Amino acid sequence: MTVRTVFLLGYLVVGLALTALVLLSHRRPSPVATVTELADAATRRRVGRVIVLLVWWWVGFHVLARSA
Repeated sequence: MTVRTVFLLGYLVVGLALTALVLLSHRRPSPVATVTELADAATRRRVGRVIVLLVWWWVGFHVLARSA
């Protein structure tokens, strides 16, 4: 098994876990918050908005800008 295969399997497992959490969050009553509830909680304060902005910048720089 190559390193590339291990990383791809890891991304697949994380993606499947996130999908399961999203599906679980839409069942009511659910102890898991929806993505909208998490975004509302994260951007309620100024520090949270700055952190969200920095995370989006990081994702955009490392994923989108390098692919061009």
